[in-house]
Amino acid sequence: MSSNPTKQNQQHWPLLVLLLKLIAAEKGISQEEIANRTGYMRQNINRVFSLRYSPRLDVFLNIARAIGVNFFVEDKEGTTELNKLFEQAMDQIGRRQDKLPKN
Repeated sequence: MSSNPTKQNQQHWPLLVLLLKLIAAEKGISQEEIANRTGYMRQNINRVFSLRYSPRLDVFLNIARAIGVNFFVEDKEGTTELNKLFEQAMDQIGRRQDKLPKN
């Protein structure tokens, strides 16, 4: 494994993008639909899916959301209480539903 984070990113992003492309195809979601759902131009979706453009994380996640894909974190050793840590992180960024102001 390379110790260069940039090189590692260059090795992994195409796999993740192609996975989104295949999931979209499996679900019958067109690039035009993804563009409509994200607000991106269809040509930009095509550039991402044809691996001519490495998307920023926010763009990648917006495309994933438009396709209906969720990502999760898994502790390989299974020694971390991820649910508890997730709740703590959500609380720290103010995203807990029970702490949102009532209308």
